[in-house]
Amino acid sequence: MGMKFEDVDILDALNRIVELNTHHYKDDFDLDKELIPKLALSGNPEDRRLLWMSRPCGTYTLREREVYLQESYENNVWRFYHEQTKDKVLAYALVLKDVQDGKVTGDIYPLDYGAHVERVKLLTCPIEKVTAVFGDGAVVSVPFGNHKQLISGLASIHGKTKSILYEPENGRELSVILERERFKRSYHARAGDMENYIAKLQKGTMRGRMKAAKDTMTKPDKGTPHKGVQER
Repeated sequence: MGMKFEDVDILDALNRIVELNTHHYKDDFDLDKELIPKLALSGNPEDRRLLWMSRPCGTYTLREREVYLQESYENNVWRFYHEQTKDKVLAYALVLKDVQDGKVTGDIYPLDYGAHVERVKLLTCPIEKVTAVFGDGAVVSVPFGNHKQLISGLASIHGKTKSILYEPENGRELSVILERERFKRSYHARAGDMENYIAKLQKGTMRGRMKAAKDTMTKPDKGTPHKGVQER
């Protein structure tokens, strides 16, 4: 059975995970902190359904929809660290709900990263075309097969691409897959306590164990008077 943390401060929780598991390229998370609040305010519901990972060397924020599209950038990234590395990846599904005073609230679902990747591989949908929005406002759809070359050529005419949307061969199939996977995730998840989760995570990480050892070493012995307190 999985776990979920409901109505939490998303960025605060992810930051605490980064501190325990991401040792290098932490500036990746600076980009996440800019992107996630923007997506939380989007009128497109799919912008508020994300997959996020913390690795020893960086983080990634990906739209869940695109992860289920075969050969998309997001699909390739999500699969890569399971198939090509032995990195310890902590992976989560995020549901962004609201933004108040700059704080993004929502739900967090911890994932079994390896198992999730293997399931995604069985469920990905082929991409038919790519729709790009350019700097001058032009919206152009091109076949997926050679979309990078075509979009690059169009960018020289219409300006830098502002956004790219992958469109599957069967949109209904993708919708059913996402709906089913999200329902199963939510239905089988029990409510968890974020503080307990972080504490348990800390015990299981090298950085957490080092911090705990340091705290133990610096903690004053009960039999030793504190500095500034005289023995009587």
